[in-house]
Amino acid sequence: MAIEDTEKEGRAGATRREAAREPSAGRRSSPSFRLGLTLAATIVFLVVTRLFFFDVAIVDGRSMLPSLGSGDVVLVFKAAYGLRNPAGGYLVLWGRPRQRDIVAAARPDTGALVVKRVWIEEIYAGDGGDGASEPLSGDSLFLLLGDNKYESVDSRAFGLVPMSNILGKAFPLPLL
Repeated sequence: MAIEDTEKEGRAGATRREAAREPSAGRRSSPSFRLGLTLAATIVFLVVTRLFFFDVAIVDGRSMLPSLGSGDVVLVFKAAYGLRNPAGGYLVLWGRPRQRDIVAAARPDTGALVVKRVWIEEIYAGDGGDGASEPLSGDSLFLLLGDNKYESVDSRAFGLVPMSNILGKAFPLPLL
């Protein structure tokens, strides 16, 4: 019997030593590890969502009155017309803005963000007015105008906007 007790104690000691050698198994199930993993996944989700799908913008100026006033917040749906490249332009294009859509765009001259309404759907470079011409570079141009024609800085000031500068469709967010 003494030999059997010694063998049991030896096996129990070996089991304790093996458990001490594998501390990661205990850490993986700890609440702090799960919290950290959840926090990291949430941050990655938010960054990917902001880069490719949604962003917010604040309207500056009286250009879009009465639709949008200065200080109004709009949600920009970046994936409305295609999958944008974070560096600029589109990776995949599946739609184009239609007349009267409110869009967020980068000004061609300064790169500043503007929120304007699309007034002419597409103009192709070299269009002779017959509608038969094709876009030269695959990038059509859009005329963006503010709703307040007397106080608007829009395509009349900075010119036509290429599709690569249109960031997405803008939706006004209601005040909370």
